[in-house]
Amino acid sequence: MRLVFMPRTASSRAAYAGAVLVTVLVSVAGAAVPLPPQPAGVPYPTEAWPVAPPGPGVDVERLDAALDAAFELRGWNGLPDTRALLVVHHGALVAERYAQGFGPDSRFQSWSMAKTVTQALVGILVGQKRLDLRAAAPVPAWRAKDDPRGAITLDQLLHMTSGLDNADGSPEPDSFASRLLFGPGSLDVFAYASNVPAINAPDTSWAYSTGTTMIVAGIVGRTVGGGSAGMLAFMHRELFDPIGMRTVVPEFDAAGTFLGGAWVWATARDWARLGYLYLRDGVWDGRHVLPEGWVGYSRTPAPAPNNGVYGAHLWLNLEPKAKQFAPLPGGPHSAFCLSGNGGQMVVVVPTRDLVVVRLGVTQTMTFPAVTQAVAAVVATVAPSSPEE
Repeated sequence: MRLVFMPRTASSRAAYAGAVLVTVLVSVAGAAVPLPPQPAGVPYPTEAWPVAPPGPGVDVERLDAALDAAFELRGWNGLPDTRALLVVHHGALVAERYAQGFGPDSRFQSWSMAKTVTQALVGILVGQKRLDLRAAAPVPAWRAKDDPRGAITLDQLLHMTSGLDNADGSPEPDSFASRLLFGPGSLDVFAYASNVPAINAPDTSWAYSTGTTMIVAGIVGRTVGGGSAGMLAFMHRELFDPIGMRTVVPEFDAAGTFLGGAWVWATARDWARLGYLYLRDGVWDGRHVLPEGWVGYSRTPAPAPNNGVYGAHLWLNLEPKAKQFAPLPGGPHSAFCLSGNGGQMVVVVPTRDLVVVRLGVTQTMTFPAVTQAVAAVVATVAPSSPEE
């Protein structure tokens, strides 16, 4: 199924009902790099990851040294920052290490990597034509006449350009994100996150926001129906089970909304499966789990002038603007990333047919060292595409 955008107005939608309207075309740097096909003879890791030694194009000595360095990082508590590190190359697990006390069966918290889980669920519903990226987001609190929030689209929520006053970034313990995740907002994240004013016109300013993703997760849940049980069944049927993510544990608030901005648990191997789904353009063993064009759409940078590295709930390894960061410093521009607090990372590098998963607990002071450590792992794998 090819991903399409529906027209914004009802009259336009009616005029083109039943037709393919606008195909997502990706032409920006990084996103234009084609995604590699599944290697011949390599099975998809639905049941288990194929395991192989590093093959041609991997500098094994440098890889071992980069893995050692990643586990030597320490925060203020003296414990290893990195708890799990996996490397998937050409569809096979070629390196896997864990800190003492952790292993293949350990579940790790996503933090903001959950945002990409939420985004994948949106893609599935768009492919089923149950959600429309270009239509006004279905948020009941925004439906009053002359409410400027009524014009905000799902596309703008996914790109973090809605203009809502619910951004992350404040270091204060009583910040909006803290109240949302741990305070009064945690009881009903959808209501709390959406009950804020708009302070900018849509698409004029980018602002990273866990609250925005909670709104998106609430939209997904209300579209699916059936409360938390219905949502959980949908997630497993449409996303987790088809790609073999059998250890995943999503959390829900007291109102039954999926906590899709921060709270998903899974093993490192299952996080690698999600990254691998995006590396393979949303296709798994011949089936489009994500609709055609969705990963390309995900890699389109948000249109706001203060954004350089954020797509649609994915980080892009392009040139950051002020107060942004490159997720893989010095790494290929083709790379994109699931990223979460504490240095949770699933890095996808199409030009190297590579997925690197790094999970752990990282203090703010050591976060740059973590991104550099992951970049060093990526650097041990030679490009397999001349387009890099």
